[in-house]
Amino acid sequence: MTFVPYWIDAARAKETIEAGQAIVLDVTSPFIESAVRGKIPGAVRVSPRDILDVNRHAADVVKGLPGLSYDKTIIAYCTCADEEASARLTRVLRGQGYDAWMLEGGLPAWRAAGYPMELNQAA
Repeated sequence: MTFVPYWIDAARAKETIEAGQAIVLDVTSPFIESAVRGKIPGAVRVSPRDILDVNRHAADVVKGLPGLSYDKTIIAYCTCADEEASARLTRVLRGQGYDAWMLEGGLPAWRAAGYPMELNQAA
């Protein structure tokens, strides 16, 4: 079965976040975290290594994620538009019944729109 990604554009993501209806997951690699120097405000960092580990069952991936809620929209993003980690995370979360979406264009699209950024811990 081919995974069809579920995309949310930056404007809609911002609206959802500002309405308090979203949980944002940042799947930026720790190897480039210091170069990225920012994240979407309030985003929770998730290890792409954990997400991409094909030996981990989907339920184990979800269990390791903090603060998930079936009542919220979950938005996952990476530092590029089609990052494999955010695609797998979205697929796993949807398979577990969550309303999960990938940020279309990733963090660069958010930044290009001029939306707020928060310095990450490595910056």
